[in-house]
Amino acid sequence: MAATPEIRFLEEIGEDFLCCTICLEKFKSPKILPCLHTFCESCLVTLVEKAGRLNCPECRQPHQIPVGGVPAIKGNFFMKNMVAIFKQRLESVQGAEIKCEGCEENTASHRCMECKQYFCSSCTKVHTKVSQTRTHKLMTIEEYKTTKSTSLGAIEVVEYCSIHAENKIEFFCETCKVPVCTNCTIVKHRIPEHLHRDLKDAADEYLTELKAMVDELKVKEQEAEKNKILAQQIRSYLTEQCSRQEQKVRMKTAEIIEKIRREEQRLIAMLNSNYMMKLKNAVADIDEMELQHGNIKSACSFIETLMHHGNAVQLLSTKSDVCNRIEQLITMETEPKTQHDEVVFAGSDDFNEQGILGILQSEVCVSKCTVENIPKQLFKGDSADLLITTRDSTGNQVIPIQPVKAKIQKPDASWEDINASDNRDGTHRVRVFGQIDGDYQINITIAGQPIQCCPVIVSVVKGLMKTIGSRGSGVGQYITPYGVAINRDRDIVITDHDNSRLQITNKEGRCKKIFKSKEFENPFSPRGITLSSNNIYSTDDINKEVIVSDEYGVFIRSFGQNELENPRDIALSPDGNAYVTDGNSHCVRVYTQHGKYLRSFGSKGEGHGEFNEPWGIVVACTGMVFVTDCDNKRIQVFSAHDQYLYSFDCQGEDGQLRCPFGISIENDKYVYVVAGNDTYGNRGYLLKFDSGGKFVCRIDSDQDGLNWPNGIALTDDVPPRVIVADTNNHCIKLFVQ
Repeated sequence: MAATPEIRFLEEIGEDFLCCTICLEKFKSPKILPCLHTFCESCLVTLVEKAGRLNCPECRQPHQIPVGGVPAIKGNFFMKNMVAIFKQRLESVQGAEIKCEGCEENTASHRCMECKQYFCSSCTKVHTKVSQTRTHKLMTIEEYKTTKSTSLGAIEVVEYCSIHAENKIEFFCETCKVPVCTNCTIVKHRIPEHLHRDLKDAADEYLTELKAMVDELKVKEQEAEKNKILAQQIRSYLTEQCSRQEQKVRMKTAEIIEKIRREEQRLIAMLNSNYMMKLKNAVADIDEMELQHGNIKSACSFIETLMHHGNAVQLLSTKSDVCNRIEQLITMETEPKTQHDEVVFAGSDDFNEQGILGILQSEVCVSKCTVENIPKQLFKGDSADLLITTRDSTGNQVIPIQPVKAKIQKPDASWEDINASDNRDGTHRVRVFGQIDGDYQINITIAGQPIQCCPVIVSVVKGLMKTIGSRGSGVGQYITPYGVAINRDRDIVITDHDNSRLQITNKEGRCKKIFKSKEFENPFSPRGITLSSNNIYSTDDINKEVIVSDEYGVFIRSFGQNELENPRDIALSPDGNAYVTDGNSHCVRVYTQHGKYLRSFGSKGEGHGEFNEPWGIVVACTGMVFVTDCDNKRIQVFSAHDQYLYSFDCQGEDGQLRCPFGISIENDKYVYVVAGNDTYGNRGYLLKFDSGGKFVCRIDSDQDGLNWPNGIALTDDVPPRVIVADTNNHCIKLFVQ
């Protein structure tokens, strides 16, 4: 006999599916919550009474309690029917006698398919005569057990209205989305406000919709299962990772503990070694003091005995020896040779990676301490680190207990406390900055006592700092260098004019690169130079153009061949334009960085905006253009739109006018100019003006021997170092101002 779908379903899901998860018994009046979890009505009532709210015990989702309380929650007809089928299946399998559910005494003979109850013969007769149940379908027990069908409706299951108990549920209210009986359609679900449908038609349509939704839900189930597996993997990973990291912590802890133990042994060994040496010296001092004390005591005893018991002859016969011995003993050194240099342990605030628990500090002997690394002279703007070494009375280098302090007196006679940086190894570093030229006096004290070599005198000087190169064609040599510039690596880029090349050297004078260009018919003859990003712009007065190359000397492009007659210097403006002084044309020509000719300004003359041999050029951050008007012995200043603003004479402190060549500007505040006595004079000067043209100072001196200097550049030091191309001396000179 084939099993019904209900029975097959029960065999698949098992008995637990029909049990309430609260009371763990078969459902009694099962109620289904909106989250689709089912519980006994009585269990939900108890739950609500205790909690005062309705949260699903399974998924913890909160639900609103309907107006009628828990009884008003929808009943789960499906689960109720499954419980009844399970009961019937159990009774069939066990072969137990089925009792009448009417009188509860006799053996049942029939089952009402609509009431879902068993009745004996007597109760069956009564059931068929009562007006409310006379139409109910009855089956004998044998018929009920032996019904053969595979359809769900083989044994018709009739559901009754929960409000009108005597009425079958035959309709579905589309408006309220609930199954209803005939009376419901008249009372609470009346037409036309409510739309009714046949129960089976609505169920068939819903099954089709439900199938599609279930298919979609199964996809979501697969996704949830996949994510659940992922979450499980993450949990496993986290557990393993935690275990690994915990092991790392334990290993690191063991490593640090081992370091601490080794550091403990090292410090104790050092401490013992230090004290053992001092103890040894102290024992030697004790032996020496005992010997001296014994000698003094013995001499006193002999002399006192002689004084009390000797006669005149005996006293005078030993006079010479006694007096010599007394004088010898009185002048004898009786102080201990070992000084009390205490050694103490100073713990570190934190145990660092090197495993330093702390240090051993000692009392120092100021007379044994030294100052090293004292420079003979210091260039203005530079700094020097003095090294103070602290020692104990035996001359050993020790970390001092006493504080080390330093003060400096500047050339203007002002005093300033400076930091004595502790290197934690028995040395301190004191940094001296050469802010102004003159003698600096540095006093270093330990516990208020000056070190024996103090005060330390450091002379800070300005002027010529270094000369780089000499005449020649070798590496690091020059012939008529004209232009200089500073690249992003703080190296000096030099136009080595008569060697037809560019050279890059560091400030110490070591040549790093040499560039030669073979792109032209005539020899490459670089003169003026400026830098932009990674590119080098240089003027070529033989080929009469501007050459652009990259930082490695690779040719990129050239421009200006159609306009330039005698290009000298070049500068780039903040907006990216290139300004070129054209000497023989007595003007300034303006190009884009890519070489497009834009305009020119100036002509030959002595008036405002006129030139007589324009030479050097620089553009300020504001866009103002400064041009050295060589034969007019002045500097002219123009706006970013080429309009004349003002000019000032190039004259030094002696009031004499100079012929200005190269020019540079510092932070739009100060203008630096190299100049000569006349256009071709051998005498050179390095002059500083403010941006308005007021003379500030001469930086070089006659002894520096500048000879027709041309190019000039400023470093980013504070104050900037001045780099000059000393053209006729065929070298580069660095000045400190």
